Amino acid sequence: MNPSSGPATSNGTATATVVADVGVRVRPPVVDACSLVYDDAGWRVYLNRLGENAPEYLDVFSASFCRYFGASHTAYRDALALRRQDAVDVLLPPGRPPFDLAAHLADRERQGVTREFAMGSPERLPDGRTVNEWLLETVRGVTDRVQVWAGLSLRDPAGALRELERSAVAGARGLCVIPFLDGTDPADPRFSPVWDAAAAAGLPVWLHTGHHFARSHPSGLGSWRTVEALAGRHRELLLVAGHAGWPDVQEMLLTAARHPGVFLEFSSHRPRHMPKPGSGWEPLLHHARGMARDRVLFGTSTWVNPGPTGSLADELAALALPAEVVTAWLSGNAEALAARAAGTRAG
Repeated sequence: MNPSSGPATSNGTATATVVADVGVRVRPPVVDACSLVYDDAGWRVYLNRLGENAPEYLDVFSASFCRYFGASHTAYRDALALRRQDAVDVLLPPGRPPFDLAAHLADRERQGVTREFAMGSPERLPDGRTVNEWLLETVRGVTDRVQVWAGLSLRDPAGALRELERSAVAGARGLCVIPFLDGTDPADPRFSPVWDAAAAAGLPVWLHTGHHFARSHPSGLGSWRTVEALAGRHRELLLVAGHAGWPDVQEMLLTAARHPGVFLEFSSHRPRHMPKPGSGWEPLLHHARGMARDRVLFGTSTWVNPGPTGSLADELAALALPAEVVTAWLSGNAEALAARAAGTRAG
């Protein structure tokens, strides 16, 4: 038996499974609360959106992109120095195998991932569909494994509301908003109809929070103050603070303690670094047995730390945390959030 990918438990909040004969704890199942599931056209849209609105990302994360796509870092850097599109072509050259959903799900199963929240985008693909539409159509038959969180752009409040409504009808189970790409403040009252509609439809919102590299937009877009304002104004709204508001993790955790609909998700950050002095994650680990116990979700951001998802989950399981906390963070809290949202939709 592979101790990194043991059988999924029937109850997402159960403690880690123990193999009785050898006394080895088996890592519990995983829910990836920040996943990217795209074909090459979708990845091009994603990379071009970054390049147009936050070109610093293509530079700062060049090594991560090249590891994920299996590209030459030297060739990528040389191309990026000349033209952004040339760098994207290095990552996504002609002749790459098409996206294979069955292979993707098989890999997820090998990594012990029982469910993932796949982040969409309202951007248009060459065939005219939005990324949201492609994603919803692609995973229609496997929504027990892949739940689409439709991407919204807040540059157009009315357009965001329309995209929310279309996506909800098509089967979206959550929403995704990245303020630094839009250059907008989600707490602006202009967007209140969007958040009211999300709450009424039982659609949790994954919101990029904390540090970003877009120099053209202020660092405060998507801070813990944004989450505090939204949670206080829209009491029924379920909010997932993407990247947990790092480096202001303590403030985000205290915000969650004040508002029962706020969760923290730590994708883009490796669990093995969390215990290191100065990491910024000390408050999360300090309060793991208390107020953080039921409010933390595991996520990957897919390309940021290229490598097996199971390895990242193993890093979390290796921390000095009780088994019930590990299980809650890896899957139990995400399953509870999904059930809570489903209850709102059913109601």
